[in-house]
Amino acid sequence: MPAASLLLAWLVTAAPTPPASAAPRDIYALDDDAFVAQAQRDLAQLERYAQGLRRLQEDVKQSRAVYAQKQSVPYTPDQKQLLLTTWAAFFDYFVSTEVIRQRYWDFLKVPALTQPKKHAWGFLLTHGALTTELAHGLTYADVTGGRKQLEVLLDEPTPEHGLPARAFARFKEKVIHVATTTQLYTGDMYKEQLRPLLVKAGALDSPRVPWLLQEMKLNSEVARGLLQKRGATLFAKAAADITQDSAQRAFFPVQRAVAEWMGDTRVHRVGEPLITREQVMAVLARMEPGDILVARQNWYLSNIGLPGFWPHAELYVGTPPQLAAYLDDDAEVKAWVATLPGAPATFTAHLAQAFPAKWAEYAGKDAHGDPIRIIESISEGVSFTGLEHGMRVDYLGVMRPRLSRLDKARAILRAFTFQGRPYDFDFDFFSDQTLVCTELVWKSYAPAKDTRGLSIPLVSVAGRRTLPANELVRLFDAEYGKPDRQLDFVAFLDGREGQGDAKEADEAAFRYSYRRAKWDIAQE
Repeated sequence: MPAASLLLAWLVTAAPTPPASAAPRDIYALDDDAFVAQAQRDLAQLERYAQGLRRLQEDVKQSRAVYAQKQSVPYTPDQKQLLLTTWAAFFDYFVSTEVIRQRYWDFLKVPALTQPKKHAWGFLLTHGALTTELAHGLTYADVTGGRKQLEVLLDEPTPEHGLPARAFARFKEKVIHVATTTQLYTGDMYKEQLRPLLVKAGALDSPRVPWLLQEMKLNSEVARGLLQKRGATLFAKAAADITQDSAQRAFFPVQRAVAEWMGDTRVHRVGEPLITREQVMAVLARMEPGDILVARQNWYLSNIGLPGFWPHAELYVGTPPQLAAYLDDDAEVKAWVATLPGAPATFTAHLAQAFPAKWAEYAGKDAHGDPIRIIESISEGVSFTGLEHGMRVDYLGVMRPRLSRLDKARAILRAFTFQGRPYDFDFDFFSDQTLVCTELVWKSYAPAKDTRGLSIPLVSVAGRRTLPANELVRLFDAEYGKPDRQLDFVAFLDGREGQGDAKEADEAAFRYSYRRAKWDIAQE
């Protein structure tokens, strides 16, 4: 089939054009260099999503007996937790992959001859995301579809997991659809005809592109195999849900306008968080070293695969002078420091002696020229950051452990020990060699024989023991008002996407925040 015919076949199966009021910003308006740079960043994200989906598929295989259980036998609470958290993680990865696919869809309108880089990269991201969705989506639908008890469970709204009502039915509508399947076949054919353009655009020499081409091939083989083997059955199983859902509210964000808006927000609102610098400075005046922060940036899909409205946690240490003023003169801290090797004069002197390179970095400035105030685990690893990175976000909550300054000093010492270690993309809380954001907070404040610490229970997510940041706020809410509560409220800056700003909110709003739906575009 000629390339022009392939494009036409793909185009007629596209999602409908958004109404004029939606008018999403166009990533293709970027110049070539900026476009390719963004495409490479999105390709790195797509690789993470594909790896996460593959891990989830392995988890499903390990738990196959639960999925194959007779539907006349009710699920136990533990089985429900396993099924829901696995589905919630899968949902995250699927939606995030769809955001990438929708963002680059308009490569169809970009002339290959005059704009080869944009056309080539746009196709790679679009078709790479599609083959990832179909391979993993059809595999998951094959395991879960047609099981009444399971479908009822997965379709129920569970906002704490980021799952709206009928999410599973909408997922099936997306992945088991003749239009999407047609795009798979036409895209595979177009890829072969596009290879000379990929060479001309220099895309084949870029990092991760060889991986993507291989991934496309493998995913397409999996999807085609499932369609040939089970296609008719899968489509039949999905038909009823698709019909029932046709008039429902479009909550599942795979519609073109919503997905593009989400994706473009990540491109065009970089450096423009809802919380202002002035608001951060006002909150800083109330903070103390050892405070725990939870943070969220809308549509920045950090910690994909973990449920909940709050995706990120950080440890506030303050500037070196603030840390010294808070801890160095405390009697208990001084007595403890005197027992440490070398008998340092103060706690901060001990940090400087024990971690000279880390202390030098901590005592410096961040990329914005601000003092370092935070230790957090981000994709680059456990890092020292400043207010622009750690606090100028869209939503920010601050909680204070009800602990002695000695306990906080010990927690900060542990955090310094972890600084510099890689990010834990496997969310393995049993290893200290890599750490996810909440793992840093959890292990820094872990109780021990010489420290009271914080008792923060881990939860099961897709069969793994871990700690979504949302659980920190859930704990705060559960213990609120109790004499033995572990956390006190300091501040909550509540973003308002519609107004383009944030407001200072109270404890009641913060207590409720962890219940918010992760993917609700209204963002309450």
